[in-house]
Amino acid sequence: MKLITLNLWGGVVYEPLIEFIKTHSSEIDIFCFQEMLFGDSPKLTPVAKARENLFYEISLLLSEFVAYKHISSTKHFESEPIEFAGGQAIFIREDIKVKDNGGFRCYDETPHNTSNGGKITGNLQWIDLEINDETLTVANLHGLWQKETKKMDTPERFIQSKKIKDFLATKNGKQIICGDFNLLPDGESIAILEQGMKNLVKEYNIQSTRSKFYENGPRFADYILVSTGIDVADFKVFQDDVSDHLPLMLDFK
Repeated sequence: MKLITLNLWGGVVYEPLIEFIKTHSSEIDIFCFQEMLFGDSPKLTPVAKARENLFYEISLLLSEFVAYKHISSTKHFESEPIEFAGGQAIFIREDIKVKDNGGFRCYDETPHNTSNGGKITGNLQWIDLEINDETLTVANLHGLWQKETKKMDTPERFIQSKKIKDFLATKNGKQIICGDFNLLPDGESIAILEQGMKNLVKEYNIQSTRSKFYENGPRFADYILVSTGIDVADFKVFQDDVSDHLPLMLDFK
């Protein structure tokens, strides 16, 4: 099976993004997206120029997939408020059996405003799949963004990691955690998530998960972690500039 995780940046880099998804849709079984926008209008947002109806447009491309949404309680994208929903989405190829799905806020607080961070971040979306009579939980994380922290450990991020691990401990079967963690690779917050998991960004000595559109700040944000029993056939970071993040791909059994 193959999985791609990508922070879409709201479709700001629209044409290359759509072409990338179209190109890889025939070989991928699971897409995990962050910064998805669920508006009804084809308009662009005033500041970031993100596409308000990005979910609809991607759904047209992935017609052989079933989409699962997770809506963030915070209605800010980049520095601007939005009147429509934003959040995450998982697209599963339609012949894969889905047992359950859901999502939750990783840090219990009144949603952040743009002065201290938050945006549409700090949420975990999850889905339970049945494959060859076994359960696989795929967790799609958009980790809490906090202004001027440079993705370093904070008390809120500790809470987030512990809450995620406590939740996943209730699940039986193998697990994959992927997405935009908004964490540095050597911090204690990510070490909590790595317990019992293999961090493929570290295993494959990846040097950056950010594209040319991200000019300042840490070069790491995105990860894929896999539990024991998942046979990794391949892992790569595509160098396609389709967002301010780069797409990560996992080929596994």
